[in-house]
Amino acid sequence: MEIATKKPELLAPAGDYSCFRAALKAGADAVYIGGQKFGARAFAGNFSDEEVVEALKEAHFYGKKLYLTVNTLLKQEEIKQLPDFMEPFYKAGLDGVIIQDIGALSLLGNCFPGLELHASTQMTVTDVRGAVFLQKLGVSRVVPARELTLPEVEALCRESGMEVEAFIHGAMCYCYSGQCLFSSLLGGRSGNRGRCAQPCRQPYRILTEKAGDECYPLSLKDMCTIQFLPELIKAGIDSFKIEGRMKKPEYVAGVTSVYRRRVDSFLADPENDKGVSEKDMHMLSSLYIRSKISGGYYYRHNGKEMVTLKQPGYAGCDDEVLRAVQTELLDKELSVPVVLKAYLHSEAPLRLAAWIMGEAEHAEDGAAGGSSVALEGQMVQTASNRPLSPADVQKQLGKTGGSGFRAERILLDMSDQVFLPVKALNEARREILEQLKEKQTAKWERHEEISRTPSCGKEDKESGRPEERKQTRLYASVHNAAQLEACIQEGAERIYLSHSCLYGMTEDFLRKAGKERTGSEWFLSLPVILRRDDEGRLAKIADVLKTGIFDGVQISSPAGLQWLDEIGWQGKVALDHRVYVWNRETYDFWEKQIDTYCAPLELNRSALFELPGEKQEILVYGNIPMMVTANCIRKTAGGCLKEKGKRAASENMVRLLDRYRTEFPVETDCGYCYNIIYNSVPLSLHAYLGEIAEKRVGAVRMDFLEEDVAAVRERIAVFRRLLNRKKGNEEPLPDINWKFTTGHYKKGAK
Repeated sequence: MEIATKKPELLAPAGDYSCFRAALKAGADAVYIGGQKFGARAFAGNFSDEEVVEALKEAHFYGKKLYLTVNTLLKQEEIKQLPDFMEPFYKAGLDGVIIQDIGALSLLGNCFPGLELHASTQMTVTDVRGAVFLQKLGVSRVVPARELTLPEVEALCRESGMEVEAFIHGAMCYCYSGQCLFSSLLGGRSGNRGRCAQPCRQPYRILTEKAGDECYPLSLKDMCTIQFLPELIKAGIDSFKIEGRMKKPEYVAGVTSVYRRRVDSFLADPENDKGVSEKDMHMLSSLYIRSKISGGYYYRHNGKEMVTLKQPGYAGCDDEVLRAVQTELLDKELSVPVVLKAYLHSEAPLRLAAWIMGEAEHAEDGAAGGSSVALEGQMVQTASNRPLSPADVQKQLGKTGGSGFRAERILLDMSDQVFLPVKALNEARREILEQLKEKQTAKWERHEEISRTPSCGKEDKESGRPEERKQTRLYASVHNAAQLEACIQEGAERIYLSHSCLYGMTEDFLRKAGKERTGSEWFLSLPVILRRDDEGRLAKIADVLKTGIFDGVQISSPAGLQWLDEIGWQGKVALDHRVYVWNRETYDFWEKQIDTYCAPLELNRSALFELPGEKQEILVYGNIPMMVTANCIRKTAGGCLKEKGKRAASENMVRLLDRYRTEFPVETDCGYCYNIIYNSVPLSLHAYLGEIAEKRVGAVRMDFLEEDVAAVRERIAVFRRLLNRKKGNEEPLPDINWKFTTGHYKKGAK
């Protein structure tokens, strides 16, 4: 790789105002913060509306940028509030907003055309296609999944035409960000809402052919890339992001300062890189690190060495390091170098000019360019006793403490035998520095009127449910040939075949089975995660789609739709529940591009029925996927099937056993090299099918994972009967012989 000529932005986190100041003092180029709403760190201190505006002014005064996180999924009543929430920050000059929700992305783009839109890592961008798709929505910067290798990130920088912001330090989630429902389903606290309870940091046993010892297989070591930061610079990454909006000011200042030195040192002399000092390495290892550090995924796809198998609590901080951070960074005063020029001549008013150092060469008569100001003060008198000396004037003008400025140069144009009260000099100094600061920060302010169109959240939209009740259809999703045949026999109107079915089903089998279906549609479900190394496998899927066996394709990410466009797919497209449609704005974006969408699994019945119903599927049965992971449970246990020349089938699953003796199935997809961890018992909304049908939902869906043929047929028959019950039918519910959960249907995720 050639050395990049551009200097990467160093982006630091701030959970409150003290952390924000710590980031600035440590040399961050930009800071990202959360407001009182819509941020994915609900338990951080976060910023009041007034503090966000104040932080913007302060950041801009020091020549830094400030980004606001709006990286949660928004319910319909929440997204209506978003424009009013954002307007004062936009007008104050907000530099960018980090977004997860596609509806929020579309809405903010319409309302605030001058605002930079950044795609959060919660959007699970794992390849160039995903980035290019978002670019068409007005996104200028993408934060890719932390699971990408350095060559993948480099390709994203080179091929997407977008800015790339990549994590370089901090805590690591085990799941692909945006794909985790673990905390949500087990305790109601949603990671997609910034309230994750971190069940991944709890102990589990891995059950393969035998039970392993209790350990922490879902707890990744913290990321630290300081050793190979030059390689990240050479890759062309635009912004280096430090994780830690839940951390203290000492962490923010210490970590930011180390990476600041490393970036500056390397760029100053790339050919003679001196590496990382022992002092800096010790600081990084001593500031709120969870057990041990790792380089993350940049040079590996997964591996046991990335996992903290023993107790993953935070290690204590070195007191000496904390004192050094306090003394060297937190206690120092930030300042901007300023030039002051004073004109003092008898019987003429004091004239004082000021400008930012380096922005103008001179300020004759206050006419300097850049951020310069001038004012007139009191009348200068002829001294009758002790005249003002140049030293006296310089002393008073140099007292800039607390103003945010430091008098780097003081120029004087003054006559002999002049006098002016010290108080007048001090007042003029304070006033001109206040004016200069105001002029410096005002450059970022926006004064245009904000558009208030229906697309900007001011008009309620109807749910879009047809007046006439149509028969709710029954769809099914399968993992193997036996389940497929059972669904055909039970008359499922649509069947989703997992891409993993192609591992075990020949094209001849699919053609033969296809002839037996009577009126049902077949959709092929694309892999949940698409990466750069999957091109060969995707080409084989494209060949299968050309056979005409499948009526449609189900996608789990925008990248899937981008790929379908590339291969010229003309059939139907369905969104899986992983492409979150939490609000009407998101639905409006997708409506013309899709045949159906599966409603999100974290919404309650009220929120579900606010969404348009004709194209809606509601999952009513199935083990809910709680995590999608690049790291592999089986590999951590020492049994990687790929290394043994084998391939995992869905029937050959691993299990996790928690401290309450609950087992969670883990599907190891060795073709695309990711795991899916499922809930221990299936969702089952059999008791609510009548209500769902009455609400004119287009279809209900049943997902089958490990069920045998008898179980598939039995459950479809039960759900079909309940779905077709007439209103007012008091027939008691049948006895259900399976354990189940109702998920979020009644309460919804917090």
